[in-house]
This record gives sequence, structure tokens and C-alpha cells, in this order.
Amino acid sequence: MVMADHFTLMTLHALLLAAFFSFLWKRDAAERRRYFLKVFLILLLGAVGVGWLMYPFPRPS
Repeated sequence: MVMADHFTLMTLHALLLAAFFSFLWKRDAAERRRYFLKVFLILLLGAVGVGWLMYPFPRPS
């Protein structure tokens, strides 16, 4: 099974990074959940935002 959709791969990457960082840096379960959600949303929305900002600029041919 090959996942070729960029958004799916970006979401999976954000999910795994957020889980890793939350387990690495937070000890309490409630604090870990808040941190996971915060990091996940920052990674996902940040990447979508940067892509949206780059959309008007054409690719060189």
C-alpha cells in the first residue's frame, strides 16, 4: 500500500512528530494531550498556510 497523497503524508508526519514530542517533553497525561494537540495543529496549519502563501508564485518552467 503506497500513500501518494501529499496531505495524507503531511498529516501522518505531523501526527507522529506531535506524539513523539509530547511523550518526550511532557510527563502529565493532561499536559501531554494539550501539547500534542497544540504541536499537531501548528505543524498541520503552518504547512497549509505556507503552501497557501506560495500558491500565487508560479513555478519556473
